[in-house]
Amino acid sequence: MHDWWILIPVIAILAANVRRFMTFQAKQRQLGASTHELETQVAALARARSELTERVQNLETIVVSQTWGVLQERGLSPAERELKVATAAHRELAPDDASSANQQRAEQLARRLQ
Repeated sequence: MHDWWILIPVIAILAANVRRFMTFQAKQRQLGASTHELETQVAALARARSELTERVQNLETIVVSQTWGVLQERGLSPAERELKVATAAHRELAPDDASSANQQRAEQLARRLQ
């Protein structure tokens, strides 16, 4: 019964460790919440980047198209401009190869026959 004085330092050490553990748990919860917020922000930024990349690609397509070049050409009469625009647009919209043109014709025929 006279060894009870040994319990005092043991209880003090255990209490200090419990306190450290509780502090550690609180920090872990806080970091977990901030990590979730960061993941949300990264996902939103990735979506915005994807949308902007698509918009830039569309703008690049417009700027490098032959039709755009004709529209920006100076010194053309309205009739000449209209003819050049129609020609450029026809070239840009034409199929790249004969096989795709044949495929489109076959699809049109199939639709007519149905």
